[in-house]
Amino acid sequence: MKTQEEIKTPLRLADELEYKAGEVLTKDVFSNDNGSVRLLAFARGAMLARHSVPFDVFAYVVEGAVEFEVEDQRQHLTGGNAILLPANTPHTVLALEDSRILLTKIKA
Repeated sequence: MKTQEEIKTPLRLADELEYKAGEVLTKDVFSNDNGSVRLLAFARGAMLARHSVPFDVFAYVVEGAVEFEVEDQRQHLTGGNAILLPANTPHTVLALEDSRILLTKIKA
C-alpha cells in the first residue's frame, strides 16, 4: 500500500486542500497497483482540458459545482453528486465555483 495518510485516521476532505486562483491542486489520499484515491481542489474557473485515463473513474463532488463534458454532453454536478466514467472516456472538467472532487481510479 502506498499512501500519505495513515490507515484508520479520519480525514475531513473539505479541509484537506485550499484553493489557488486559476489552478487545480491535488493531494493523493491512497494508491496501490489497482488504483488510487485523489482529492482535487478546483478554484472557480479552473479547468482540466479534455483527457482520458486508462482507469475506470468515479468522481464525487465533495463541495462546489463543476461541469463535466463527456462525449459532447455537459453534465452539471454539485456537492453530493457523482459521475462514473469507464476507462479511456475523454472528458473535460470546469469549475463553476470553488470545488473539491474526490477522484477514485480503479484499474480497468
